[in-house]
Amino acid sequence: MFRMLRLEAKRSVALALFLVLAALTRVFLWMDVQEWAAAWTPLLHSMRSTALTGLPVVLAAGIWHGGRERRSGVSELFAATPRSGPVRLLPAFVVLAGAAVLAVAAVTGWAAVGVSGKATFDDGQWPLGLAVGLLVLAAVALLGLGIGRLAPAPVAAPLGAVLLFLVLVVSEARNGRPANRLVDLVLPMLPVTDGFHRVLPSLSFAQIVWFAGLGVTGVLLAVAATTRTRVLAAIPAAAGLGIGFLVAPTGGIAPAPGATALVCAPEDARVCVTRVHRRALPDLLGPGRTVLDAYAAVPGGPKRVQEDRMSWMLDDGRGAPGTGDPDTVLLGISYRTQEGGIRWEPDTVRDILARAAFLDDRCYAEGAEGQPRANAAGQAVTALLLGGSVDRLAPEARAVHDSLRALPAEERNRRIGEARRAGLTCGDPMAPLTGEGAAR
Repeated sequence: MFRMLRLEAKRSVALALFLVLAALTRVFLWMDVQEWAAAWTPLLHSMRSTALTGLPVVLAAGIWHGGRERRSGVSELFAATPRSGPVRLLPAFVVLAGAAVLAVAAVTGWAAVGVSGKATFDDGQWPLGLAVGLLVLAAVALLGLGIGRLAPAPVAAPLGAVLLFLVLVVSEARNGRPANRLVDLVLPMLPVTDGFHRVLPSLSFAQIVWFAGLGVTGVLLAVAATTRTRVLAAIPAAAGLGIGFLVAPTGGIAPAPGATALVCAPEDARVCVTRVHRRALPDLLGPGRTVLDAYAAVPGGPKRVQEDRMSWMLDDGRGAPGTGDPDTVLLGISYRTQEGGIRWEPDTVRDILARAAFLDDRCYAEGAEGQPRANAAGQAVTALLLGGSVDRLAPEARAVHDSLRALPAEERNRRIGEARRAGLTCGDPMAPLTGEGAAR
């Protein structure tokens, strides 16, 4: 058997498929590296997303390989050999499906080695999702072999690849749409997720049933000799789709409480991040302390700084604008990966924290009434409390800054406290700073 597999590998497209698929997967993961380099669930999502470009290549290779006998005119010759069709085609099944699986598994293994040294949370469920992704590759390779045996024309392979790519592109554009069990089941790509969420095992089990049935259909199509057996070959795929639909959940992504559990700095329990981003804690500690200390003398100032545990893509749990906790400054910025894992630029973090401590940005969207006054108030207070150059302040902000600086400390802090309450409740933070009246 080993000699047969080796010969099949030499005379087939398996080696070319391995190299092309490995290169595509490597490039696709590299383009998305900032999302997954320090967390398991984003790695799983990115790996499964490579199906968008990888599966059409696998299908084309399977179709091309499956039609080679009829294109070469040797079908009758091979049919006359003592070996049955399934036994004769077994090396092709193993070699082609194995090449696809090994290519993606090797690249994903390389990525997993990097993540293992940086990830700070692991719920142990990502290997199941990875296994499903590898099963998809094998199923599509076997299906391609079956289609190639039915349609050996040279145009069948590129046509199949283009059609599958178009189907995946159109179907994958589901951001913002309600959860759909059928779509989540049949697509090899996962719904949108991040480090704060996990893929439900029930979705993975449902996809195992569906893609296993699809692979069996591909094998039966490849060995089918009559029209009747070709029609019956579709039964495993149909059964897998039906059973998988019954098992699949409505919405395959759920919050991961363990990932969003807070981890606070040992040096200062006022500064906390989520467990999945624990490596970012040293970068947040300095800027967080700076902002909290700056507001220490302000009545009603913030008491703690923590990472926002609401996913900007999937959650909507912060309530209406202006209803947040005034004691907590939330940090919600994108994560950047460097050699040591997730990194936040200290100056950027400080500026974002200073603004979040004074204004609820949801109240002052671009173009909203009162936004320019709110921005000027925020700039003036930030420059006053945190120091730094005032040369770049807008004229209105510079005037407020200078007037506040001339006030006694107690009066200055009182006005800043009132302005902060207004800024966090969608009022006019400029009015208390200038003494125009109470915050609206």
